[in-house]
Amino acid sequence: MEMSEYKEIFKVESEEHLQQLNESLLGLEQNPNEMEYINNMFRSAHTLKGMAATMGFNTIAELTHEMENIMDMIRKSQITLTEKIIEIQFECLDTLEVLVENIDNPDSVDVSTLQSKLHNVIASPTTAPAAMAKPTPTAAVIDLPPSPQATNKAPVAATNVIETVAHTEVIKQEIDLSPEELAEVQHIRENGQEVLFIKVFLDQSCVLKAARSSMVLMALEKVGKVIKTKPSQKELEEEKFDFSFIVIAATSEGMASIQQKVENISEVTKAEINLLFSRDETIDNNPAEHSDEKILDAANKNTIQQKKNESVKTGQSIRVNIERLDNLMNLVGELIINKIRLNQLATGIKSKDLEEALGTLDRLTNEIQTEVMESRMVPIDQIFSRFPRMIRDLAKSEGKQINLVIEGKEIELDRTVLDEIGDPLVHLLRNAVDHGLESPDDRARAGKSPEGLVRLAASRQRNTVLIEVQDDGKGMDPGKLREAVVRKNLMSKEEAAKLSDEEALNLIFLPGFSTNTVITDVSGRGVGMDVVKTKIESLGGNVSVKSIVGEGSTVTLQLPLTIAIIQSLMIKTAGETYAIPLNNVVRDVGIKAKDIKTIEGQEVILLRGEVLPLLRLDSLLDCHVEENNKENLIVVVVEKMGNHFGFVVDELLGQQEVIIKSLDSKMLRSVKGFAGATILGDGTVCLILDIGTLV
Repeated sequence: MEMSEYKEIFKVESEEHLQQLNESLLGLEQNPNEMEYINNMFRSAHTLKGMAATMGFNTIAELTHEMENIMDMIRKSQITLTEKIIEIQFECLDTLEVLVENIDNPDSVDVSTLQSKLHNVIASPTTAPAAMAKPTPTAAVIDLPPSPQATNKAPVAATNVIETVAHTEVIKQEIDLSPEELAEVQHIRENGQEVLFIKVFLDQSCVLKAARSSMVLMALEKVGKVIKTKPSQKELEEEKFDFSFIVIAATSEGMASIQQKVENISEVTKAEINLLFSRDETIDNNPAEHSDEKILDAANKNTIQQKKNESVKTGQSIRVNIERLDNLMNLVGELIINKIRLNQLATGIKSKDLEEALGTLDRLTNEIQTEVMESRMVPIDQIFSRFPRMIRDLAKSEGKQINLVIEGKEIELDRTVLDEIGDPLVHLLRNAVDHGLESPDDRARAGKSPEGLVRLAASRQRNTVLIEVQDDGKGMDPGKLREAVVRKNLMSKEEAAKLSDEEALNLIFLPGFSTNTVITDVSGRGVGMDVVKTKIESLGGNVSVKSIVGEGSTVTLQLPLTIAIIQSLMIKTAGETYAIPLNNVVRDVGIKAKDIKTIEGQEVILLRGEVLPLLRLDSLLDCHVEENNKENLIVVVVEKMGNHFGFVVDELLGQQEVIIKSLDSKMLRSVKGFAGATILGDGTVCLILDIGTLV
């Protein structure tokens, strides 16, 4: 590959590691004594450092190495984890994100000040609290006390190696050998060999961990047999471990000799060895000592572990450029169009074989379409995972206490939709923090908890996804919103007075509207909510808002699962065929022309107790039609932001699945009222109406 391709891969993988670092650091801030967060950070930082060093991005490698040093000192209880260290680490992550983004121009970012801060932390260590003195062992590493030979690389006598009975029994329990492995141990010992527990420690700066672990296993295979490793050999090859791993090996050589062979390998700092089973020790299989329940429990554990291993083996994935998926979706769209064409051509031909062939083609194209659409679906967590850090920073800058609750991270959306909703969600969350939540003092006076709640939740509803941004703040007062819209000269006082409370809440989506009198870094400029509305409606979705004064507000986004293929209601007006996205359609009804009334120049009809505004679609689209005096009219009722409108059309053609083709031309892109176009089975082009901009 060319260097540019390597850079792209590096950027993608670096962003993933930086996201993991952010999440772990946020967790560590909430739970300072949970050392697993430190271990996770160490692994991600070390991998990032190795990648950067390999690519020659020295600034990233050096800064990540400084972060590693801090985490290592915390892990070894050499310094206390403080709020200052947390802030510096967050600052490092922000800087690394900028460096990765500007990978071709690393000198544009000055990291010298940040490195000085890190050096100052290292230069002035403090004693760690007792609660943090002993890190919690991870599932992959057994935490044992250091052995006497740990400080020196010279060979030592076998009597100096850890051999206490207590330690040996703990190790046997932790290793959890399967019945097959125990049988292999028994066979090995009958042949005069001993079984050793070997814990290998690699240098903290080791970049090629997989290579070093492989060299250790090869050295042990030369003098005996490797029975088991922890983590597994596959995980060792994939570097899914920290800087230590465990090997259970059989050999006839002495422990001191084995230790010397292992520690002579480059970047191995030490090797701790325990004798698990000696040559003359028997493995007790006495039923009185080991009940049937224990044997069954061991078998169950082994079965569960085998299933886990199988799931790891089958859970393989590859990276695919989104452009390839887009092209694949376009080809599927063409296939569906031609399938519809074939079905139309076959209507005049009576042939059982043809019908069967078309039925098979229909089934296969539907399956292909489903598979391609699912391949484009990604968990919404890819967007949601960015927000805990953002809310944390906003809370500090605003002097507020905030509890962010995230629900529905597993819900999936089309990648194209997901890429577009990031900015709208940022606007909504920033508004919830700045406009919605009160200060701790104000909340206390209102009888609320000083800690405000911000809830970000996703849920599936038929063919749409709902995303709610909710806060338990002061809520929005419709009266104050009316006053603000008049003060901003966006509406007259008389017009504002006529608005219902629900309509008044929707004023927040007007361009330039804001109730903040002070402009801050967060809000007050009157931009944001109109951007949210415009973006969501351009995706074929809609936005609604609910609020109760004193209790809080909820903004709900309704989004289509995909914007590539949609269900539509096909209609005809003025001799032309149009498609209306089905998620905008409420119902279709027949009405009599004589029932239509006019209020202030607007045609309306009373339908099911609701005054429904009517819009003549031919007039709305400026289509030339001859005047007709039909007594019976067809009305398609559509919804926009909770309000209903009725389109008067000439004919209903039924529902159809259509492939959206974007209007790429600059001239067409500026035309409002159309979401795109599609090609019908007979080859004609049909425009898809965009209800959000048409009404």
